Parts: sequence; structure tokens; C-alpha cells
Amino acid sequence: MTTVGTEAIAGFFDDDLAPLVRRMADRPRGEGGGSDEDSREMRAMVWQGLAGLGALDTAEPVRLAELLGSALYQGPLLDTLTARELAWDVDLGQAPVALAVAAEPWSVTNETISARRTFVGFAAEVDHFVVGGVDSAGPRLALVRAGQPSITLRRYEETSRGEAYEVEFADATVAAWAGSATAWAAALAHARVRQAAYLVGLAQAALDHAVAYAKTRRQFGQPIGKFQGLAFRLSELSMHIDATRMLVHDRDAAEHAAAGLAAASDLARTVTTRTMQIHGAAGMLADNDAQLYYRRAAVESVRLGTPSQLRRETYVAQE
Repeated sequence: MTTVGTEAIAGFFDDDLAPLVRRMADRPRGEGGGSDEDSREMRAMVWQGLAGLGALDTAEPVRLAELLGSALYQGPLLDTLTARELAWDVDLGQAPVALAVAAEPWSVTNETISARRTFVGFAAEVDHFVVGGVDSAGPRLALVRAGQPSITLRRYEETSRGEAYEVEFADATVAAWAGSATAWAAALAHARVRQAAYLVGLAQAALDHAVAYAKTRRQFGQPIGKFQGLAFRLSELSMHIDATRMLVHDRDAAEHAAAGLAAASDLARTVTTRTMQIHGAAGMLADNDAQLYYRRAAVESVRLGTPSQLRRETYVAQE
């Protein structure tokens, strides 16, 4: 994708669509495992729009991921980019793919797998899964077509109130073997860079939301943003976002992907917490995006490893 293509995707999330995208996976608790039909149709429309703009073949995946984070996009696009990197010799077309990878034992034959994988995003709306595990032959990855009777889904009631599932594969047929352990290590590094960029975009959007509020909320006859303590706090957050953005967009970011993602995870949690504090009780209201940024950051910041796990990986790699 050229720079023009990236700008087209930024324009896609315009003032009319962006509020809908932020909430297209948001669902109150207690609605069971089925997906709300309006939200599912909205996600399908967004998927078609992004695919039509070339998002699946972008030459700027990190920039794309940051745009997705700033819009709070919830969908399988980032997983699909990783899957296409792993299954490069399989024609997936524009099909959405979910990652169901864990360093856990599984039962494998040449043609089937049996495993249980947790917190798989948007499992009810994808055409394939990339399922990974460890057996006597070491780490392996399998491409599995969704919709098989041997695959069962259970949606979680989790913090972000999004579309996360437990997926059980019971002798599910393998469509293809998707890459080696070495290929997975490289793909995971790239996925972590994209996830870090997503979190930077999320943090920037949360800060923008806080700044907008600080300009309009008045105390003692003036906007609270004019109070020096709050202004300094917002400036400091902006500085940290810019510094982390430079780390994530560095040309060698994949070489320190774990450290970059740890930094971006901490950033997203810090900025969204400060955004909630600035809004006060109003930030907890269901129609206020402050709580939405906060909840999404809580989940997205641990999707590909918690900050402590990522730092341990970094320390081990440096020894």
C-alpha cells in the first residue's frame, strides 16, 4: 500500500463512522454467546471496507495498526495479517483468520488436531484459525477451516465486553500446516510490533479525548485545561506517546518487539487511567468513551504477552 492508501484508510474512519467503530464490538454483559446482529453486520461492513482499501496487502502495516488503534477497531484484521505471513503459500483471499496459538500440549495427527484454546478473538466470524501448540515434534502451526462440527465456541464475559471466545477443536481437520517454529518466531515479532502500534494509537485517541474534555469542562470560571498541574500532566502523556511511537516505528522494531510491546502496553494503561481520572465520575458513564478506552486497554495490553512476561523475554535474550 502507498502512503495514499494509508491516508484513504484514515479517511475511512471519519467523524460519522469512527463512533460506530469504537462500539461495534461493545456489548453489555449477560447477553450470552450469540453475537448482536447489528454489531456483526457493522463489523462485516468495516471488514469489507478495509479489505477494499487494500489493508490486507498493506506495505505499511505498523502505520495501519496505529490507525486501527486510534479508531478502537475490534476485529480480526491484525490476526489475519499474521496468518497471511505464516501461511504465505495458501491462497486465503480476503478471508478473516483468527489466531488460536498457545505453548500448550495438543493431540495431533497428520490430518486432525484436538486442542482447547482460550481468548480467541472474533472466533465466530472468521473463515479459518491458525492453531498452534507443542507436541513431541516441537512447536507446530495448523491452518484449520472454521465452521466444522468438531469445533465448538464459548464466548467470554470479559473486561472489554468484546468478542473473545474459548475454542475447542475435537479432531478438527487440518487444511494445511502453516509454517515452522522459526517462521512463528518471526511472525510473532511482527505481530507484537503491530500490536504495540495499535496500543500507541489507542493511547493517542484516549489522550485526545481527555484534552477535548479539559477544554470544555469548567471550574472556577475557566476550562480545567488551563490549570497548570493538569496541563503539565497532559503534556507529559503526549511526550510519552511520541517517544513510544518512535520506538514502535523504528526500522529495527522487530528486533526488540517484546520490549516495544511492553512499553506500549504500559503506555496504554497509564494514559487511559489518567483519562478516566480527568473525567472523574463522568468517565464511568456508558456513553462516555473514557471508560471504553480504559476497558479496551486492559485487554489489548496483554493480548500477546503481559508486560512482565515480555520483559523477562527481553532479559533472557540479552543474556
